[in-house]
Amino acid sequence: MQPTSTALFDANAAGRVPPLGQVAAGVWVLPQAMPNPQLPYTLSYLIVDADDRVHVIDPGWDSDENLAALEEALGVIGSSFDRVASATATHLHHDHFGLAGRLQQAFGVRIGLSSVDQQALDAQGSAPGPSFTAVDFDRWGVPDAEQAGLADTFLAGATVIETRADVLLQPVDRLDIPGRTITVHATPGHTAGSICLADSEARLVFTGDHVLPMIFPGIGLGGRMPGNPVTTYIDSLSALSEFDDVEVLPGHGYTFTGLAERRAATAAHHDRRTAEAAAVLGGHPDASIWDVASRLHWTAGWEGLRGPYRRSALAQTEMHVGRVRNGDWERYSAR
Repeated sequence: MQPTSTALFDANAAGRVPPLGQVAAGVWVLPQAMPNPQLPYTLSYLIVDADDRVHVIDPGWDSDENLAALEEALGVIGSSFDRVASATATHLHHDHFGLAGRLQQAFGVRIGLSSVDQQALDAQGSAPGPSFTAVDFDRWGVPDAEQAGLADTFLAGATVIETRADVLLQPVDRLDIPGRTITVHATPGHTAGSICLADSEARLVFTGDHVLPMIFPGIGLGGRMPGNPVTTYIDSLSALSEFDDVEVLPGHGYTFTGLAERRAATAAHHDRRTAEAAAVLGGHPDASIWDVASRLHWTAGWEGLRGPYRRSALAQTEMHVGRVRNGDWERYSAR
């Protein structure tokens, strides 16, 4: 795997927000700040079409600062808000879709989102993000004294997303960007309706949070999926194999080449996690999700996970335990 932008790579390593940069002819990357010290920015992309109108991929977190950053970036590339024709989000999360509502309301920008993620937003109601309750904590076997500490959210400061997309995207749809052929590819896993966008002629693929260069994305973070979300996610990784030789434009971190290597590493990470869960269950077949999670290897260590990070670890563990218990693991461990 090879970074394709020194500026983005260095900024990611330093934990700071990098400046606007050009990716390819007519394509710019605009890092948009978000209030998360682990992921300080989202990568938005600006595409200029054959009519000199601008299309935004993943506009970013909704804030006055990010709206101003977008306005400045538009000025740098010789455009303005009245030339922005569309904004498409790869998935429903606030750090990718949040600013879309303001663009829609203030400037009449047409908003695109997968139909599956729009359904998830509709079902989500007043919550600003995925939520878990005492019912989940009891199912996981969380000790009573630990439950209050799991209630914090990753999305502190996030507003409820009430935006409804103008365009509900389906697999193999083509974005309405004159002069470019950018197609929609369903890649469920991170959320139920996550999509990747491929510009085969320009040899670019926008992966949102489906594939990232520096971390392994969380799974099942929006909307219900049929089957096991981990297995669904790994299958979605395989579905991107036709783009292994193009440049990857992810939702965080830095642009890179070497998608095949990163896909393989990401799938292997989840297979290892399932294998760890299988080993724990082999000695303790009735272990609770809490007990299994506490015995798995976590980068920060189990004791280093607090609040939403421990809650996410528990949710992920339940998925891996599900793979073991429903036989998915046998099919994948034989690969």
